[in-house]
Amino acid sequence: MRVERIVCTQFRNLADQQIAFSPGVNLLIGDNAQGKTNLLEALHFFKLGRSFRTNRDTELVQFGAPFCRAEVECVFDAGDHDTFTVSIDSNGEKRIKVSGKEVSRLSDLVGKYPSVLFGPDDIMIVSGEPAGRRRFLDSVGSMTDPSHIHAAREYRRILQQRNAALKARATDEELNAWNEQIVTAGAGLIEKRRDLARVLEREVKEHVKQMETAGEFSLEYDSALMREAGAMAAGAQDGASVPTLADVFAVELGARESEERRRMTTLVGPHRDDVSLRLDGKDLRRFGSQGQRRLFALLLKLAELSHLERTLGERCVLLLDDVFSEFDHEITGKLQHILDGSRQLFVTSPIELEWARTDSEARIHHICAGKVRAD
Repeated sequence: MRVERIVCTQFRNLADQQIAFSPGVNLLIGDNAQGKTNLLEALHFFKLGRSFRTNRDTELVQFGAPFCRAEVECVFDAGDHDTFTVSIDSNGEKRIKVSGKEVSRLSDLVGKYPSVLFGPDDIMIVSGEPAGRRRFLDSVGSMTDPSHIHAAREYRRILQQRNAALKARATDEELNAWNEQIVTAGAGLIEKRRDLARVLEREVKEHVKQMETAGEFSLEYDSALMREAGAMAAGAQDGASVPTLADVFAVELGARESEERRRMTTLVGPHRDDVSLRLDGKDLRRFGSQGQRRLFALLLKLAELSHLERTLGERCVLLLDDVFSEFDHEITGKLQHILDGSRQLFVTSPIELEWARTDSEARIHHICAGKVRAD
């Protein structure tokens, strides 16, 4: 897929802009707070039907304006064309259309607009709390596997209701009913995440090889229930039945019931899991340098890109928000070599980049106070 054109009306500080893009590299050059990231936000919006910067749609409406609108025209690898349109009024009412047909559920957008964005905050995938790494896995899985979306949503729903039951001091019978549901949903979600983590590890390792980065990288889904299930399976005698992940989950819930009732929250399950990221056996979050954490956060995003393209059979649009100012010249050159190719790129920077001199088809867009001027 590639984006041919975008039309923005009162979208943040992009008042009335109509911009045509190169099918290859598009450099968005400008000082801070001029609108570069706002343009990426508009381009990325249709991946999931929401902003990557805020949960409040009204923040996208230019101050004092009655509404905002963004329209993105795309062409896909097979030659098909689509137009993605969103309009949001100052009260927060949002309407999204794909080629004139209104989208009733945001989940209907999944997989239709394959794009990947990497920005400064994405270093938190590596250096932040486990919840961010779980969200990353679920976001990637949801783009290619509708059952992953269902598993994650169903687990969250049951978890909220089970926690509410604990707060309401549910009877044993009521809690057992929620236990049956959360065990089934939780075991399914763990398996989805575990399998996807293995795929992403292979993709990251391939990019590490291309980057000629020193060290042995590993990525593993870290689940206490998986470890317990593995230990029980290893200790099982010949001919003995091996407990399933759901069996182990049920046993752990029973063992923690008194503590859960006292604390009024669910203490075991995939909402407590993490993703282990290691370089030469050392935890990147704790022992990696700032540069290493940033690099591997980007490599995780490139792994997402490779996985989406392989699974969807469609080239993704890659959006890079002020990435190269954080890396030295050597790493920047290697990344540029990896990224050069047939997919479309949007790269923001406060200064001109090497691509402007090395790629004759690169298109430079200068952004100042919400106005975009193409060279």
